[in-house]
Amino acid sequence: MEPVSAADEVVDICRDLLRIDTSNTGDPRTTVGERVAAEYVAAQLSDVGIDVELLESAPRRANLVARIPGVDRSRGALLVHGHLDVVPFDESEWSVHPLSGSVQDGYVWGRGAVDMKDMDAMILAVVRQRLREGRRPERDVVLMFTADEEAGGEYGAKFLVEEHPGYWEVQQIIDDPEGNHDWRITASVDLNASAPLPPPSRPSGNGAHLAPAREALPEPHTGASERKALQ
Repeated sequence: MEPVSAADEVVDICRDLLRIDTSNTGDPRTTVGERVAAEYVAAQLSDVGIDVELLESAPRRANLVARIPGVDRSRGALLVHGHLDVVPFDESEWSVHPLSGSVQDGYVWGRGAVDMKDMDAMILAVVRQRLREGRRPERDVVLMFTADEEAGGEYGAKFLVEEHPGYWEVQQIIDDPEGNHDWRITASVDLNASAPLPPPSRPSGNGAHLAPAREALPEPHTGASERKALQ
């Protein structure tokens, strides 16, 4: 039997995450799905032998942190960060149900398909493949999946910075490519010569973040950049 690769399972992981309603209303009383998503992520990581920690900033507002020991532990760690919450949606404005995770016309559909459950899925798929193959990263890698990015980060990255600062003792961060909320929190971390990297290409077409009518993503795949991310 051929070993399962990141490319084999990344779409299914993305679809699973999309089917979990993690809508962030900005009200802790009505934002409750992040714990379910964090438990799903925990199961995916535990399956390949990673010890995880679930940290709740408030009931059901869960964050997940894990550390993968590297070959050279004297090197500064790399933090790879994703968030689990999504912007609320109005189902009547969608042509495909926003929690369906369906694949149609070569696209994965759902709220969060481009912000940022797609990247969450790619992180998980790449990490799982590497550990199944027995490939340790060259340095420690800290995985962080947070709550509350869409409403300012108080219950997510801000909570982790203030209550669990040790996880932020890293040299570099790979963060939400949109960089709209959590950067204000992670910018307070003392990093050596940290700066956002310019994109390798210039995209064209309509942006998808906060798209009110529909949100779609071409079927995810792991290219060279994803395969090298943990080296």
